[in-house]
Amino acid sequence: MSQFEALRKEIATIQAKHRARPEMMRGLKVPYYRRGEMSIPGFRMSKGGDIETDGRAQSLRVMSKAAQFPIDFFFYDLEDAAPDNPEFKKYARRFVVEALTTNDYGKRVVGFRPNNIRTSYFEQDLIEVLSGAGHRLDALVIPKTEYADEVQDIVKIVRDIQRIAGHSNVPMLEILIESPRAFLEAEKIAAIDGVASLIFGSWDFARTISGKVNAEGWLHEQAVARQMLPIIAAAYGKDAVDAVTATLPIRPKQSEGMSDTDYKKFLSMRADDLKVEEVGEEFIASMRKKERALELVRLDAENARAVGYAAKWILHPDQIDLVHGAWSPDRSTAKAALDLVAHYTRAALSGSGAEVDNDRLADKAVIGTEWWQVLAGLRAGTLTDEDIQATGVDLETLQRTVVTHDQHQTLQKD
Repeated sequence: MSQFEALRKEIATIQAKHRARPEMMRGLKVPYYRRGEMSIPGFRMSKGGDIETDGRAQSLRVMSKAAQFPIDFFFYDLEDAAPDNPEFKKYARRFVVEALTTNDYGKRVVGFRPNNIRTSYFEQDLIEVLSGAGHRLDALVIPKTEYADEVQDIVKIVRDIQRIAGHSNVPMLEILIESPRAFLEAEKIAAIDGVASLIFGSWDFARTISGKVNAEGWLHEQAVARQMLPIIAAAYGKDAVDAVTATLPIRPKQSEGMSDTDYKKFLSMRADDLKVEEVGEEFIASMRKKERALELVRLDAENARAVGYAAKWILHPDQIDLVHGAWSPDRSTAKAALDLVAHYTRAALSGSGAEVDNDRLADKAVIGTEWWQVLAGLRAGTLTDEDIQATGVDLETLQRTVVTHDQHQTLQKD
């Protein structure tokens, strides 16, 4: 055997070792797709109402309505959205189980948020909700995390409850990163099998470092921690979910004497188009605040998409379209990305390693960033299978052109 033949065998062995380590990027180990995650109260009751009648009716109405929202992912909240009172928490669990087992959620990703592991509520939250409705759950949102080993313990508890309850599915965990300690443990947390995402909790993070969340400036003030999470998550094939925008788009109150029809009409108009004599100055001022809040969520969501987040936390129905839109390119944008990828692929097949796209050098790295727009367009429906076929290259070949690893796991469009 020649020296080169021996070296070739050694190189093959070395390559096999490194090929066994798949190239990691965002979402490879996340079994679902979503652009926004909406928190829905697990308990709602007017002051002084009866828990078993008024509380149940109001809570189920809120949770049932949420099941119809055009949102990719929502979760019923037993933590912040349920009163910190053992009696109310007890009923909130029952209402959440009833909602989970009676509503039709279609293709939505469904979850719930228990209280954190250090509370007296944690045990019953998990046992009661999972045993009663674990078969309807895709995810659990875990708050106030501090250490990776507590996440590992929660993974085990969830799997044990599901097994004992006879459920065949195992919900994934979405871990809130809300403190300095959690931030330092984020890489270990992302590495845990059973964790799907890291969620940036900007308010609690600010609380624990004696900072402040400013609606106009938090993207810069919390930039280091916020921009690290997508990197850490993607290194383990997981997702990162951005925090909620600090200002909510509260709708103006319906003025006295204003009909329901007029109220809906005025809400659909821009503040600049409203007439003071019809709605009053206060209504217009409230509409301006609402418009500014929606503009902030649009800017936040677009920035989150740009720095690598897979989705954003949502608290208000009016935020849904703007958040989803940040991860849903319009047809012209998605088609331009597909055309560029297809052009590069055809060029590569004919012998070229790089192309020029206007003033950009369109090499494999540039095309790889455009590929996310193609996938987003397919998921959003702005691109179709017919568009792929029209390129003359199949989806697998297009993708193979933009990856750099022979053993790369497929990026699914669904």
